[in-house]
Amino acid sequence: MKKRFFAFILALLAFAMHALCLADGENMLSGGFGAEGQWHEQAWYEGDAYGSIENRDGVVHISAAGDEGNDIRLCRTMNVDKNSYYRISCAVKTADVYGGAGANISIDGSLAASDGVYGQTDWQTVELIGKTGKDQTELTVCVRVGGYGALSNGEAWFRDISMERLASHSGHAVDFSLATVGAADNAADEDESTEGDFPESGRVMLAVLATVFFGAIIYGRFIETEQLTLEAEHKGDGAKLAAILVFAFIVRVICSLVFYGHPTDINCFMAWGYHLNEGGLAAFYNSGMFADYPPGYMYVLYITSGIAKLLGLSYASAAYALITKMPGILADIVSAYVVYRLAKKLAKSGCRDAARWGRLPLVLAAVVAISPLFAFLSGGWGQIDQVLALMLLLTIWLFDEKKEILAGVVYGAAIMTKPQALMVGPLLAAAYFCRIYDEREHRAKQAAKTVATVIGAVAMLFIIAWPFKGDQQPLWFLDKLIGTATSYNYGSVEAFNLMALLGGNWKNADSVLFIFTYAQLGTVLIALSVTASILMYIKGRGKNCGCLALSAGYLIIALFELGHYMHERYLVPALLLILVAFVYYRDRRLFVSFLWLTAAALYNACYAFIIVSNQSWRTDYYTALMIAGCIINLAGFVYLSIACFDIIFRGRIRPAFAEKKPEREEITALPEPVNTKLNYTKRDRIFVIALTVIYGIIALINLGTTVAPENYWTGKSGDTVEITIDADAGVDDIWVYGGLYTGSITLTDDEGNCVTYDEINGDMFRWKSIGGGLKGSHITLSVTSGSVWFNEIAMLDADRNVIAAHAEGEAQALFDEADAVPENRTYMYGMYFDELYHARTAYEHLHGIKPYENSHPPLGKIFIMIGIAVFGMNAFGWRVVGALFGIGMVPIMYAFAKRLFKKSEYALLAAGLFAFDFMHYTQTRIATIDVYGVFFIILMYYYMYQYYCMNFYSDGLKKTLKPLFLAGLFFGLGAASKWIDIYAGVGLAVLLFMSLIRRYKEYMALRNSEDEAVRAAVAPFWKNTIKTLLWCCVFYIAIPVAIYLASYIPYVLSESHYDLEGIWGVQKFMLSYHGGLKATHPYQSPWWQWPLIIRPMWYYVTYDVSEGYVGTISAMGNPAVWWTCLVVSVVIIGRLIRGRMKTDKIWMVLLIGLAAEYIPWVLVPRCTFIYHYFASVPFIILISVRALMQKEQLDGRYKCVKWIWLGAAVALFALFYPVITGVVCSRGYIKMLEWLPSWTFLGY
Repeated sequence: MKKRFFAFILALLAFAMHALCLADGENMLSGGFGAEGQWHEQAWYEGDAYGSIENRDGVVHISAAGDEGNDIRLCRTMNVDKNSYYRISCAVKTADVYGGAGANISIDGSLAASDGVYGQTDWQTVELIGKTGKDQTELTVCVRVGGYGALSNGEAWFRDISMERLASHSGHAVDFSLATVGAADNAADEDESTEGDFPESGRVMLAVLATVFFGAIIYGRFIETEQLTLEAEHKGDGAKLAAILVFAFIVRVICSLVFYGHPTDINCFMAWGYHLNEGGLAAFYNSGMFADYPPGYMYVLYITSGIAKLLGLSYASAAYALITKMPGILADIVSAYVVYRLAKKLAKSGCRDAARWGRLPLVLAAVVAISPLFAFLSGGWGQIDQVLALMLLLTIWLFDEKKEILAGVVYGAAIMTKPQALMVGPLLAAAYFCRIYDEREHRAKQAAKTVATVIGAVAMLFIIAWPFKGDQQPLWFLDKLIGTATSYNYGSVEAFNLMALLGGNWKNADSVLFIFTYAQLGTVLIALSVTASILMYIKGRGKNCGCLALSAGYLIIALFELGHYMHERYLVPALLLILVAFVYYRDRRLFVSFLWLTAAALYNACYAFIIVSNQSWRTDYYTALMIAGCIINLAGFVYLSIACFDIIFRGRIRPAFAEKKPEREEITALPEPVNTKLNYTKRDRIFVIALTVIYGIIALINLGTTVAPENYWTGKSGDTVEITIDADAGVDDIWVYGGLYTGSITLTDDEGNCVTYDEINGDMFRWKSIGGGLKGSHITLSVTSGSVWFNEIAMLDADRNVIAAHAEGEAQALFDEADAVPENRTYMYGMYFDELYHARTAYEHLHGIKPYENSHPPLGKIFIMIGIAVFGMNAFGWRVVGALFGIGMVPIMYAFAKRLFKKSEYALLAAGLFAFDFMHYTQTRIATIDVYGVFFIILMYYYMYQYYCMNFYSDGLKKTLKPLFLAGLFFGLGAASKWIDIYAGVGLAVLLFMSLIRRYKEYMALRNSEDEAVRAAVAPFWKNTIKTLLWCCVFYIAIPVAIYLASYIPYVLSESHYDLEGIWGVQKFMLSYHGGLKATHPYQSPWWQWPLIIRPMWYYVTYDVSEGYVGTISAMGNPAVWWTCLVVSVVIIGRLIRGRMKTDKIWMVLLIGLAAEYIPWVLVPRCTFIYHYFASVPFIILISVRALMQKEQLDGRYKCVKWIWLGAAVALFALFYPVITGVVCSRGYIKMLEWLPSWTFLGY
């Protein structure tokens, strides 16, 4: 006993000392910058050439240098309290700070930073106030020049730094919790984590889009169209239903194994069940354990935990979690069965349209059973929303069956299971009063029934709560219910609704918004929602048995969308009620609302599930995702509100099963032979020549210089060069133009002043400033490590004039091309982005050097090599061939559109939109290999479409082989350029087999034709099919393999003399590289962001121009093209899925082409970028142009739209021209073009 007491006293003293040490207002950074050994340096670029840090007498001097600037900082790690506010302040003075984040104080590993200080300033105080995370026990304070992804240049001095804990804070505070922004000490060319990324977004979007896709199929196939081909009665439904339910159960079990569960919910459920079994019911709520659920569901957890204990399952094991989730899983299964029985019952009752329902009961059961939302919440998350939904549905059904007292008992149980059942309480009360009013002859009896109902509901509350009472007061459970309902006093708790849209997510509900608090505004909107639902029921109660289910579902959704205190899943129970209402009303808008809100709820639930365990991802990026979810949710609510108003108050029903099913096309004759000629008119020639010439001029202007130093000197460690310069004023700056090697040099003058430089791969074939300050006429260059390669070194005076310099022997190559030194170091005179890999490798191919870059096939780099061979190793030389291919795409797109649409103006529209798309322009002017892959993709689909339209019965086998061969040829050339063409090849294979299947159908339909000529034409089907497939083995296997192997000739001829085994090793490396490339780049962008242009790829920036100006290049889409095409493509795909449009050959080729280029990126786990969408752009343009053409054919008022669209694309091209070319422009203008927060063109 004494030992325990002594230990308690020690713990108490330790706590007191800790509190004293961290007393509010005390400077925690004791010693300031003078605290030796507690501060450490970090930098984005290492080396003296990129800046330095000096800490003297309590003043820190930080300088940041380099072409792109630097992020350099001094840091100190401090212990902090969780969920606490801190103020950090410091005095700062700057000299010529520009770009990026400026001089600031920040939290390392976090996105928290003070406002930057720029320019020339005297001492001023900067301050940063923030709050630590819920589990955060330390943070690292930094004084800094620059920031993550926002590099700066200049000098700053820091002093008088302090950090104090605040007892409270009511103003703005940033989030100090740690964010995954990557290590800051890696080189610039290495991949880094994305500052604002949400790594799981791709999977969430895939799940949501898959839900929408399959929902649209179900809607178009079973809801929108009549089902006359199927009988209303199906004796075999039992087996099918059982299969559906078993499959749904298995899916949820798998989901439980994949997702352990929501960390808070599943752990609480398991702990509650365990303690109920260990300590009994009576002591549970007195045990001091956190338990915010009322006792109703505790009985269920008591049973599940008892079963787990009986089975000997380890606590918190996957099996234990599965048993805990089982009630929710079984509730899903029961819900599916209930919906099936209800739909079946109505079909048998002879209700309107019952004969046209077909297999609808089974379909609706499958919709519930296999719903990704329901499966995820019960099997993955571990929640019980469907349990509540079932109890509410049972309450409503009992009420409709005039079993009011029993309905009240069930409702009381629902309240004690999940207090969210109270959301429909006012509506149920109104329903009971309406029942009294309607029973005019038996009002007294009905009133007595209602009183008995209330007594039964209250009695159920006491009965359920009594075993848990223990020594608590009799009404203890009311405190629990009220406490649970109001325990999260926030505008929104991850509910993507109106309150979250207004900034209320995890914000105190008593915070003022405009003139009201969130709570006040929410209360008003809740009152209006309740009123609206009651009016709905009053108006519609006598007309349809589903009125109460519809009104209750609407009320829950309205409260979720408009109210405060809402959690992410509070909408879910309403979905089952809306689906049941659809069964009663048969208004297809209700089914659309169900699908819409299901997808929105899945989006909301997934992000809420992920963010709880990854608080560092709660950035502006997450806020943007949340806002998008709010808009989707609210839009679905508005749609449902309009539908409900129409149904209830206007009595208008948009019936399901109203559309006629499209009749299947019958094959009665063979098609006519295809005219394969394009039939260009004079107008076509004028259009295509003019557009190509105009674009060609724009593409080649400012492509790059044709003058660059090409003579080089190499040295190895220990080599020295004596340099004589013709200057007395001294060397103010030194520029180097490096080559392929990596090493270090030192330049030393007679007075001992020196400049050091580390040559790295990222500096090759571009001008680099390495510093200056050398004096005298003699300088010694010493290679201190590694090997170096320099094409030229330029000594500059203070006016940036080149100082004549000389060296003896081969070293004179360092100074023999002074006329190639530019005025400014821009993209015109050197490499940027992946040119460092692809153009370098092209140079190596030309000179027989072992290739450096081998993560892509060689053919694209061979094309680049041709330009270098003709024009030299300069920017124009390594870019010109790609630019010419980009120019060549324009007439090819015109020809493709002309063949598809047969109209010159729409061919011009398609080619023009593609020509003036930013991505096409930027990607064809940079010396990377994407341009070649996309070029060949367009050609292979051009010829595959030609083949797809042909028929070896009508056109002859020989004639069909020509386009088949050309498609295969371009497939081989594309695959040897970049592997994206292999994806495209899958689409070609699909089209080929679809064509052969069509030939088979024609054969089966016409082989017994009365026309002898027709019978003779289709007779050789098998022979022609076999010959076609054999030729395809040549066209799509043999020839592409030959081309692919031939593209490796530069490897064979290189100094390493690769053999087949070596080439095979390269393929294995390529596969492992692309399969294992992690998400580590600040400008990466997942597949779903590409069409939205959320994250452009920032290739290049230079501040080495006139003050106030900048040169920058970003890869992105033209908003007039991409955003328009996104909307049109989604609409077209939706209409085709629903069967509202005929799927002809044009749609089939374009959609399969798009799918082949886009869907693989959805599935790959590697780091992706927006330029991976480039290959999809031709297809979305052609899809949209065709949709516009068809719209114009139906409505002549749309004739001018194509020219407005093209004009908008050209106008935006002109507007964004500086951003996509690198042309020097004012910083203010460039900043104006950053339309979205995620668009980075300046770096700050």
